[in-house]
Amino acid sequence: MNQTTVSATASNELSVQLTQKEQKFKRVKLWFNIIFALCFLVFALGLVWMNVMAIASSFITAMMFGMAYLGVIMIFEEDINEIKTKLEKTVSVSI
Repeated sequence: MNQTTVSATASNELSVQLTQKEQKFKRVKLWFNIIFALCFLVFALGLVWMNVMAIASSFITAMMFGMAYLGVIMIFEEDINEIKTKLEKTVSVSI
């Protein structure tokens, strides 16, 4: 009985952590998409104005944020998968 209660508590904590991590990931994805949209807008305006500095700066900024985005995705996916694995182990132990 006691082990079942501990297992249920651990399972609840892990599912709360998973939900929080997924919400943070969605927020980060939203901000990165906003930044990419702004970079694209500056890039398009640079093409219209034929301004080389606007084109180059927006392209470089988009590339830097793209690399950061890939890193963040990898970190968040690793954390989320780790929590899911722990949650599956906790659920299988309680059964």
